[in-house]
Amino acid sequence: MVGGVRDLGEVFARKASGLVREASLLDTFGIGFMNNTLGVGIWTMASWGLFISPHGNMLLGSILASLMFIFGIAFVWGFLGGSMPRSGGDYIANSRIIHPAVGIAMSMTNAGFVMTFWIATLAPFCADPGMTSLLSSIGAEQSLIDWFASAEGVVVVASLVNVWGFFIVILGLKIYNMNQRVIMVLAFFTLIVTGIVLTTSSHADFVSAYDTQAAIDGSMTYDQTIATVRDVDGVDLSGPKPGYDLGATLALFPAIAWATAYGYQITFICGEVKRPQRNIVLGQVLAAVIPAVFLVWFSWGLVNVMGQDFLGAIAYIDNGDGGASIDAFSLSVGSNTYSMISLLTDNPFTEFCIGSVFIFFNLLCMPISYIAFSRAAFAWGMDRLGPMWFTDVSPRWHSPVKNNVIMLVMSEVGIFIYAYWASALDAIAIVALEAMSAWGVMALSGLLFPYVKKARTIWEASPYKFRIGPLYVLTIASVVNLLFVGILIYYFFTVPALGAISTWGSAVYITIWIFGLLWFFLWIRHWRKQGIDLTVAWKQLPPA
Repeated sequence: MVGGVRDLGEVFARKASGLVREASLLDTFGIGFMNNTLGVGIWTMASWGLFISPHGNMLLGSILASLMFIFGIAFVWGFLGGSMPRSGGDYIANSRIIHPAVGIAMSMTNAGFVMTFWIATLAPFCADPGMTSLLSSIGAEQSLIDWFASAEGVVVVASLVNVWGFFIVILGLKIYNMNQRVIMVLAFFTLIVTGIVLTTSSHADFVSAYDTQAAIDGSMTYDQTIATVRDVDGVDLSGPKPGYDLGATLALFPAIAWATAYGYQITFICGEVKRPQRNIVLGQVLAAVIPAVFLVWFSWGLVNVMGQDFLGAIAYIDNGDGGASIDAFSLSVGSNTYSMISLLTDNPFTEFCIGSVFIFFNLLCMPISYIAFSRAAFAWGMDRLGPMWFTDVSPRWHSPVKNNVIMLVMSEVGIFIYAYWASALDAIAIVALEAMSAWGVMALSGLLFPYVKKARTIWEASPYKFRIGPLYVLTIASVVNLLFVGILIYYFFTVPALGAISTWGSAVYITIWIFGLLWFFLWIRHWRKQGIDLTVAWKQLPPA
C-alpha cells in the first residue's frame, strides 16, 4: 500500500496511454517549425514591429532574439521534454517539478485558453490578411478582396479552416503528419521564392515599381509616402542610427517572437515521438535555427531594398488609426509586407507564391492548437485531474477525439467574437499571456529541475545532465529563457500599443488562473473521498 492506494496503478486513469510513437524527427521538427509561423512572423516584425518601434534594427533584433530563443527556450523545452517524454506539454514538467496546482493552472491558461484564442485569431488571418494579400498580389477584383475582409468572409474562411484542422487531428497523428509535410514543403517553397525576388532586386527597382503602381492607382509616390507619415504628430521615421538604439531594437522582440518562440508545441506530443530523447531536443533546436536564418535574410533584404524609413511609413499605414497618411494611400495591392514585395515581379506564378506565403505558414496553427489542447487535457485526465473521458483514445486513430470536440466548440465561439467584436481579442495580448504562463513558468521548472528533491529520480534518469563549469547547461538555458521572457514582458507592459494592459485582459488572466487552481483542489477532494491520494502521481511520470 502506497499513500493509501492499494495499487500504484490506481493513481493514474489508465495503465497505458494508448498513444503511439509515430512522429519521426521530420514530423517533430515540423510541428515546432510550422507553429513558429515564420511567414507570419516576418510580417509582424516588419509591420507592427516597426509601427511600435520605427527606430528598431530588424537585423540585429532577429539575431539577438534568435540566439536567446535557441539557447534559452529551445534548450529548456527540449531538455525537459526529453527527460519526461509524455504527451501533455508544460503540464508534465511543471506538475512534477514545481507543483501540480501550478502545472494545471498554467496548462489551462496556455493549452486551453491561449490555444483557443490562437485559433480564433489565426483562422481569421487566413481570410484577412491571408486571402486579401494573395488576391491583391495577383490583381483580383477589389469587391472580392473586400468580401474576404468582411465579417461574413472572415467567419466562412475561418470556420472552414478550423473544421479542416479538427478533422485531420481526430484522424490521428499519421494523417496530421501527412498534411503537415505537404503544407511545410509548399510554405518553404513560396517563402524561398519570395526571398529570392526580394534580394535579387535593388532599391532603385523597388522605388520604380512602387511609383509606377502609385501612378496607376492615383496614390502617393515613394517619397511622398515617407514625407506624409513623417508629418503625422508623434511619428519619427529616422530609423536605426550608427551604434543602434538597443532599446528600440529590443522593443521588436514581441513581434519577432512570432517567428522564433513557438516551437515548444513539440512537447505536447512527446509521448508520440520516436527516439524521444534525441528527436525532441533536435526538433526544438532545428525549429529555432531555421527560422533564425530566414529572419536574418528577410530583415536584411527588406531594409536594403525598401529602406527603413519607407518600411516605418508603411507599418504606420498598415496599423495606424487614421489620418492623412492613410487617406492618401490608395495602392491597389494594399500595405501588407508581402504585397510590397509582389510589386517587384510581373510573373503571375511568382506573384501567387508571394501572396500565399502568409496562408501556408498560418494554416497549420489550427490543427497544432487542437493537438496541444487535446494532449494537455489527456495529461490532466491521466493524473485524474478531470473526468475520466479526458483519457479516452480512439483505438483506430490513437487520438483523444472527445477533447478535440471541446476545442472545436470553444474555437468557433472565438471566431465569431473575432469577426464581430475584434476589440475583445485585441485587448487580450495573447503573446504576453503565453510568455508569462508558458515560457516563464517552464523556465522556472528548468531552473529548479536539477535541485528539487521530489523530481530527483526523473533528473537522475535524464540524459541531459551536461555542465559548463559548476553549472548545468539546463540552468544556464533557464536563465537565458527568463531574460528573454523578461524583455518581452517589459515591453508588453510599457508600450501601450501592444495592448497588454487592459481591464478586460487582466480580468481574463486572473479568472483563468483562479479557475485552474479551483479545478485542481476540487478534483483532489473528489478522489480523496474515493480513497485515492493523487500526491503519489506527481512523484513519477504517468504511464507511456
